[in-house]
Amino acid sequence: MLFTKDIEVTANKLASSPKEEIITIAHGIITWLSVTFPSGCNGMVHCVVLHHEHQIAPSTEGMTMKGNRTPIEWNEFYESYQPPYELKARLWSPGTGYAHTVTIRVAVLPKSVVAPLTGIAPMFTKFFKLLGVK
Repeated sequence: MLFTKDIEVTANKLASSPKEEIITIAHGIITWLSVTFPSGCNGMVHCVVLHHEHQIAPSTEGMTMKGNRTPIEWNEFYESYQPPYELKARLWSPGTGYAHTVTIRVAVLPKSVVAPLTGIAPMFTKFFKLLGVK
């Protein structure tokens, strides 16, 4: 399932009072995330994504995502099994002269779909070991 949210960040929004928006998702495993900053942001609009007040994107506290026109997207494997099934986007834009709309997309799959895929690598390792390949 794909969930998407467009979030408008007002001009000169400070980090001390960021724009926060809830992104409702489904029970399951987050398999992909994308954050698109429109042309004109020029690295001045910052974004972090949280799950239950724990920063998950970027994965290191204190880091932020920022950009200009190019989407920042990656494959993920993050379980969301405790309600509420939602993420929080936190954005700010110090020094900007205009509002900007950032788009966040999240793909969530049920564990029953993703779990079989996680066992493939160990199976191949065992198979090649049986063949004598190191």
